[in-house]
Amino acid sequence: MKKGNSYTYLLLGFAILIAIYTSIKVAAKQTFWLDDKLADIFAYVPDALNPFFLLLTELGDKKGIGIVALIVLVWLLLIKRHFLGAAAIALSTALGNEVNKLLKDWIARPRPELEHLAHVDSLSFPSGHAMVGLTFYFFIAYLVIEGMNSALAKRIVMTVTVLLLLLIGASRVILQVHYPTDVIGGFAFGYIWVLASIFIYSFFKKKLRK
Repeated sequence: MKKGNSYTYLLLGFAILIAIYTSIKVAAKQTFWLDDKLADIFAYVPDALNPFFLLLTELGDKKGIGIVALIVLVWLLLIKRHFLGAAAIALSTALGNEVNKLLKDWIARPRPELEHLAHVDSLSFPSGHAMVGLTFYFFIAYLVIEGMNSALAKRIVMTVTVLLLLLIGASRVILQVHYPTDVIGGFAFGYIWVLASIFIYSFFKKKLRK
């Protein structure tokens, strides 16, 4: 087994455990010590930064993802002529969003009882911005890295992607529309979903090459 693959499977196993643990505990209406501690830490973020985090949170919203998706699809379809990649990222993101809705309805966790600093119209767990955002931006990063030979360039792309996703996740807590465990659970489900999507994409890619 390649070293990179072993890390991927290790992270996948960890994500599955986190997804199961948080889902069961939230569904059972139990509280998390981590929610209080992380919320206390984020409370120190100055209110003056709220516009910055509102902008970041838009990147994980339907409108933000829609705009980025349009740009990415133009790049994949018209420039790269990568039709399979375009179809894969569109389907994985759209279906991931529907799965997120089902999970929210099934677990039915209310939003935090705080003043919401961003518009919300759904339940709380798992965070859609975290789950769908990770699916979308991670898949983009994967397709970008796919055409790279430089190990350094690949690390830069992944580092920027991870930082962006962490900031989007943090914005949901800072704007008081999610508990930290909503975001953690969203990332766990998103990682599981995007790896499954990439596996299916890779399978069809190999089939088309034959």
